[in-house]
Order: sequence, then structure tokens, then C-alpha cells
Amino acid sequence: MTDAAAPSQLDYVQAVYQLAQLIPPGAVLSYGDIAELLGSGGPRQVGKAMSAAPSGTPWWRVLRADGNIAEPLRPRASEHWDSEQLAQPGRRVDMKKLRWNPTPSQWEKIDILRLSLGNPKMSELDDQL
Repeated sequence: MTDAAAPSQLDYVQAVYQLAQLIPPGAVLSYGDIAELLGSGGPRQVGKAMSAAPSGTPWWRVLRADGNIAEPLRPRASEHWDSEQLAQPGRRVDMKKLRWNPTPSQWEKIDILRLSLGNPKMSELDDQL
């Protein structure tokens, strides 16, 4: 973890987008995972933020806890899922197998996002998704 001074304040929606940007191809998080990593909000708040994600945000890597995505998004998501080998057509993503496990440097970036929202860094026990 980093001991850097607290970063400037971020808006919650911007923090959600920045965290989504950290998820690498071939990995996923649930809406609830993102809320937990940021230390605030919940799945609904993350879902609302992701519904207006700017271009370039890998929204298809942020899913419901059961590995599904909203039905209207499925056709567009399937294209990305196919290229990243996340799910077979018509099937949900295996969250246990594909849930993102951040590296130490990525945990530092997550801590910076948490701090920018005024939340404390995660403890080592909290680091288990």
C-alpha cells in the first residue's frame, strides 16, 4: 500500500469510472465489488454510474454478482466478452473464475481512489475480494 498524502477529492462517479479502467481484459468485477473497493456506495450506485460511462470505459467488465448483465446490453457486451473470452454466447460470466485480483501496484491505485473519496485505505484483511 502507498503512504502518499491523500489525493484531491474525486466525485463518486469519476472514481467508479477510474476503477473500472483498472480492470484488465479477461477479468471482471461486480457492481458490489466496486462499491466495496471504493469504501462507499453500493451496487445500485455503481450501476447508475456505469449506465452513463464515458466512451472507453470497459463497462462490459462490470457485472451483476451472478455474472449477468442487463439484457439490453447483452448483444454489445457479447462482442467484448467473445474477444476477451469472458463468456460463451448466451451464458453468464463465471465470476469466481474471472474476478479480478489486483496486483500490489493496482491496490495502491485503488487506495488512492478510496482516499480521494474520503475513505480510509483498505486493511490487509479487506484486500480479499
